Amino acid sequence: MISRKPVDPTGLQQAFPYPRSGSGATTDLGRIIRAEISESGPLSFAEYMARCLYHPEMGYYARAESTTVSKNGDFVTSVSVGPVFGTLLARRLHRFWQSNGSPTSFPLLEPGAHDGSLALDILAAAETLDPTFARSLRYHISEPLPARRTLLENRLRDRATVVASPDEFRAPLGALVANEVLDALPVPLFLSTPEGWQEVFVTHGPDRLEWDLRPADPGLPDNLPDGYLAEGTPDFEAFLTPFARAFDRALHLWIDYGLDAEGLLHPARTVGTLRCYRNHRSNAHPLDHPGEQDLTADVNFSAFESAARKLGFEVHPALNQGRYLTHCGRSWLLEQPSPREIAQFQTLIHPTQFGNRFHALELTQGAGERAFP
Repeated sequence: MISRKPVDPTGLQQAFPYPRSGSGATTDLGRIIRAEISESGPLSFAEYMARCLYHPEMGYYARAESTTVSKNGDFVTSVSVGPVFGTLLARRLHRFWQSNGSPTSFPLLEPGAHDGSLALDILAAAETLDPTFARSLRYHISEPLPARRTLLENRLRDRATVVASPDEFRAPLGALVANEVLDALPVPLFLSTPEGWQEVFVTHGPDRLEWDLRPADPGLPDNLPDGYLAEGTPDFEAFLTPFARAFDRALHLWIDYGLDAEGLLHPARTVGTLRCYRNHRSNAHPLDHPGEQDLTADVNFSAFESAARKLGFEVHPALNQGRYLTHCGRSWLLEQPSPREIAQFQTLIHPTQFGNRFHALELTQGAGERAFP
């Protein structure tokens, strides 16, 4: 057995100063993770995050019976604000459909659809906007978790087709809509120390999960101070490849919170962006409540755009959600929406709520008309 010199974990303690739960590793998933570590050794944080979110029976997103996204859940999204978000995206899709010949069959693929609310909002808005467009829509959802596939199939029935993988989907022309998908991809964690960069691993102590550190060479900037915590980027190219294969010509719309690489790795951003959400509180420790709290990190849009270009996409300038939805909703705003709809719109575009924090990135592939509003 190789002994390793202990490394100062102060940066981790500064990033996650929250009081630890006495039962942090005693969830059902926590016991499974603990047993796995005992048998095979510490898990990288990316591996740990993947198990916490996507374990097929006990992961956070596999808990189909739990209400996680709502005012009564763990966090809210643009979708849970109300149907106006879906209404505006439907109008964006309608313009793309019209500009590319108004085909009688227009497949739409949504990964990470959660409970199907966005799908229902888009489909309902399409029926009101243009019945011919609504009849052309062929809604598909890509969902790898069996329990959530069952929930979606039961809720959407014949209004959408639910597949386990984007590899099961193929269309010559269509569109993809993904809202808050990229922020849930597992990320590695790296800590700058006097001994050099260390990758963050998860091990266990006598009664709970604990941090472990291993020497690493993550290729991060060398001007970052000791104690600096940073997320590495997921393998965006591998993630995006099956979605690129799904279409010959398409509009892809990715909406999420994040920054470019320069903003994410600014020397003043010393504690990274990894957060936990549980009962609308973000002051939870990531090693507590495995499988029972959300883990999320800001998207590195520079890395995602680079991966998209390698796969042949044309990458269009990202806009903050406020500007993007205002562009998409110009004609809708002239139709005198109700006070309730206006209130939802204001929440979606307000700088202190969803307007500046979230960004919309459009990708296009193949010959076709983007037709941005």
